[in-house]
Amino acid sequence: MILKTINIILLIPVIILIICQGCSREYSFEGGMPDRIDTLIPPPPPPPPPPKMCAACTGQDQFMEDRWSFYNNDFFYCGIIDTAIVMPQRTGFTFFGPSACSTDSGAVYTVIFRNGIVLDHDLTTVATERGSFYYYDNPGQSFLFMNIANSPFNFIIDSYNHQTRMAVGTFNGIVRDKNGGGTFISSGKFKVKLH
Repeated sequence: MILKTINIILLIPVIILIICQGCSREYSFEGGMPDRIDTLIPPPPPPPPPPKMCAACTGQDQFMEDRWSFYNNDFFYCGIIDTAIVMPQRTGFTFFGPSACSTDSGAVYTVIFRNGIVLDHDLTTVATERGSFYYYDNPGQSFLFMNIANSPFNFIIDSYNHQTRMAVGTFNGIVRDKNGGGTFISSGKFKVKLH
């Protein structure tokens, strides 16, 4: 019995030591600096390249009197309006003129209105799909761009002032290129005095 008591007495500190070890306080590290997380922030994409154009078209992408301009992919074209003809019933008009880059090339535009719209009073935001467009090249006796039959070519007359006869508008549409394929004319602008 004495041996049993001695074993129990010796065993008690071991049990207490084990219990104390199991109940020891755990410390945490709160409020400190977190582990570094590497986040890759991609740089912004580069700006698109400037459009390709001749020197005479630099700065011409705006509404200027007796001027036309348009984009085709990354090319910018511009020119002068030297002639404007209003249809006798004033239900449409045609204007044309040479390219600013080459007097051997130029553009012809025809706008035809529907639904009884007549150029006999001030107008704003008049849209029509009845129009035609071609960009010609005299030396090659060819059309570099020509609107496609039965495919809309859109004109929007942003404003027409009947007193000054000034028409300001935009255009766009699918056209046939010189190789016979389809391409898109976009961001077209014109400002023309209609007599």
